[in-house]
Amino acid sequence: HGSPPRGSAMAQAQPEAPRWQVYLAALAGLAGFLLVTGRYLKQRPMHISLPPHVPAGDGSDLAWSVLPALLGAAMGMFFVFALPLVQKLLRRSGGATAQTLAGSLLFATLAAAFPILRFSGHHELEAMLHWAQEAGMGALLLLGALTAMALALCRAAGWRGGAAFPLLSAGAAAGAGALALLPATPVTAALVAGMTAAITAGMGKPVAAMLIALFLIGPAAVGPLCVGALVGWGASKLLPATQIH
Repeated sequence: HGSPPRGSAMAQAQPEAPRWQVYLAALAGLAGFLLVTGRYLKQRPMHISLPPHVPAGDGSDLAWSVLPALLGAAMGMFFVFALPLVQKLLRRSGGATAQTLAGSLLFATLAAAFPILRFSGHHELEAMLHWAQEAGMGALLLLGALTAMALALCRAAGWRGGAAFPLLSAGAAAGAGALALLPATPVTAALVAGMTAAITAGMGKPVAAMLIALFLIGPAAVGPLCVGALVGWGASKLLPATQIH
């Protein structure tokens, strides 16, 4: 997942992992990751680039982040509820091979109708922001929901890969949708709050998800990130337990 601290948070759920070894492994993994990326990956391909943002310093960023966070959390909740329903639907097609073929066909149909869904989403963030200037709130929320549905189809069909980037993409679309109602909201604050809330609610492991968001997004907007994590954590308490890895 490009986030050694997140691996540490997941390992703590395993009773056979001594706590001191988990923390030591997390520090070693983080040091190794930073060393390799700093020396060989100058472009930082795992980092999500966002528009420049200067915090207001008066707490207004936190207030502006609430609505984008609520919309982002809704995308994460939608994914959690959609995944078992899609899994149940695909089981009717037969064994594992039939389920993979049926799920892949459904995803291919969805991706053909909406080409932006063919990718994980974080590289399409800039294009989405340009499109959002003309699209309304409904279109952006639909994009977020379609991204969450595409993720559910891929997971239910048995395809391997992380859910982090698609959930971040769905949350970014929802967060951008809030700008239609509250145009004075700082763009980066809306995106960060929506992304963090979506991944926190959707992954079912709030602490680990928050670490992923912090690692991938960085300190561009710490206040909105905390608001998104808090809203996403609250949403996760309303959701059934989910297993996506």
